[in-house]
Amino acid sequence: MLSLRDSTSGRMLSYVHGKQLFSTPSSLKPYHSSHLQLGQHHATQRRAARLACSCAGSSPAKAASHAARQQAQKQLAADAKGLASRGMTQEALQKLRKGIQRWPRNGYLSLLTANLEAKIGNIDAARRLYALAAAHSLKGTISLQAWAGFEVRQKNYAKAYELFAQALSQSTASGDTERQLSLLKAWGDAKVLDAALEEAADLYAQALDLQPDSLSILVATARLKEKSGKTQQAHQLYRRGIAVDPQHAPAYVGLALLESNQGNYGAAQRAFQQGADKCPPHAPLFNAWAAMEADRSNITRARALYELALEADPHHLQSLLGLGSLEARAGSVERGLALLHEGLRLQPDNIHFRHMIAQWQRKHGEREDATAQLQQVLAKDPSSGHAWHTLGQMAEETGDLQEAVRCYTEGTQSSDSGTLLCYEGLAGVEAFWGKEARARQLFQEGSSRLEGTSRFYRGYAQFEKKHGDLERASELFAMAATAAPTDARTWLNWALLERRRDHYQPARKCFARAMELSPRNPYIYLTWAAMEAKQGDFGKARQLYSQGCSVCPRTPALVMEWALFEVKRGNYTKAQQLFRQGARIEPVHPPLLTAWAQFEHSQGQHQESKRVRLMLNGWKVVHVPV
Repeated sequence: MLSLRDSTSGRMLSYVHGKQLFSTPSSLKPYHSSHLQLGQHHATQRRAARLACSCAGSSPAKAASHAARQQAQKQLAADAKGLASRGMTQEALQKLRKGIQRWPRNGYLSLLTANLEAKIGNIDAARRLYALAAAHSLKGTISLQAWAGFEVRQKNYAKAYELFAQALSQSTASGDTERQLSLLKAWGDAKVLDAALEEAADLYAQALDLQPDSLSILVATARLKEKSGKTQQAHQLYRRGIAVDPQHAPAYVGLALLESNQGNYGAAQRAFQQGADKCPPHAPLFNAWAAMEADRSNITRARALYELALEADPHHLQSLLGLGSLEARAGSVERGLALLHEGLRLQPDNIHFRHMIAQWQRKHGEREDATAQLQQVLAKDPSSGHAWHTLGQMAEETGDLQEAVRCYTEGTQSSDSGTLLCYEGLAGVEAFWGKEARARQLFQEGSSRLEGTSRFYRGYAQFEKKHGDLERASELFAMAATAAPTDARTWLNWALLERRRDHYQPARKCFARAMELSPRNPYIYLTWAAMEAKQGDFGKARQLYSQGCSVCPRTPALVMEWALFEVKRGNYTKAQQLFRQGARIEPVHPPLLTAWAQFEHSQGQHQESKRVRLMLNGWKVVHVPV
């Protein structure tokens, strides 16, 4: 019997085969390299012996029975994979556990089970099953590579590198060049996550020595060069990949995102367009292009690109989610939810669609429906960090902070991308209770467990800013910008921090970057102009107000701030013109009318001031003078 403890529920999971008890050198502890090699060697010998015996003297009945067993195992694996692909993780695991009971030495079933145990957070169980898979699989390098990838996700890099090295040694000995390339790339990717960029470059270089025209390695090397700040080399590598295969869409996507990250929006558009012209319809390319346009608030263009992505692949998850989210954010909530429900109809057990629907139901006050959706998500994946985070938010909204803490704590046990959200939420509650040290500890724990996201570092930075450590906050905003260079929210908040620190030149650089990435965000113009006015550069402030009102003509708050700026400069005619301009924008902005009325009163225009106050109080005014 192999007994594994479920790290989520605490119950024991047993993998047995009738009354036959079996064990391996790593049934209860991680394998050493020698154990794995010995286990694989013995497994190979046993299978070879069985094959020799069957060829030498097996009856047709025995041969048929053997073929039937193999077919049954293949069918079980296929059924389990199908369930998992539809989000039915628990059902897939139940089927696989029964399969391992029948065929305990089937390495492939152990590998599939390990992958799913890892997905739901059963870390110890997954690790032991990966060891079994590596020991009982004829193609041990595949299991070793999967196990190494698992250890990378746990940030257990030393163990991962040991497994990569062992798998690479085996694939080199067998002359499996394709597997060597895959291992070198995966190992290099792990080194990138471990911030060992020079070692990653060496591994990618070894891969390119094996196959100089490997497109996946060229693109990976280009991304590494970009991450290292060597943008010109990255550009050349993307172009080299395109030269090798003019229809390799990931190279165009990488090139376009490189240009976008550098603020070269026009060049990014051209790279996306070139890829769209040269490549067969490619959903990820259109999706990445749409996301860039959506970030710049080009809603119409983003919508059209998402639709092209869905024409290329009607089941493309990211595009369905992206378009549904775009429509809902743009005010077309019904259409957005309809798109998400369509995705759910195509994949009834897809927890990503269900969670997104729950988020929008929560936002629009449909709390019971949202809770029901989230409970269905957790029924399929009990460790879903995203679901626990949304439940925690809902508990906070009702003032039940103890329940919020419970939900966030459950979510921190996960290892998906929602885990950091739960750390952030939990830290927020602790900070609200005045437990600053505990909140900081949670931020530090989250960043040590998982690779930080832009949002996580930004939240951490805001926490430090609020508690007075402005230098640390600046460092964290820099980390957020590195994690996602095109996130305008990071650059804007970083600019506001530097403005508060009286570091005006860094603030200007951050404001400029934010404006490049989100040119239709009126708050960028408003806050930057206010800083320049405070510094006495009235010309620059007026230029920013004018530019902002031109790009964002339906923002009365921006018009009001410009008008007040002109009042302070003594430009009363221009100020009055701006107040009238802002008053014509629907819906009426009460602070603008209040400021206008006070201005007219200060100028002795009491009748005009009274007329504006009537507007403020809801009286119908037929005409606002131009």
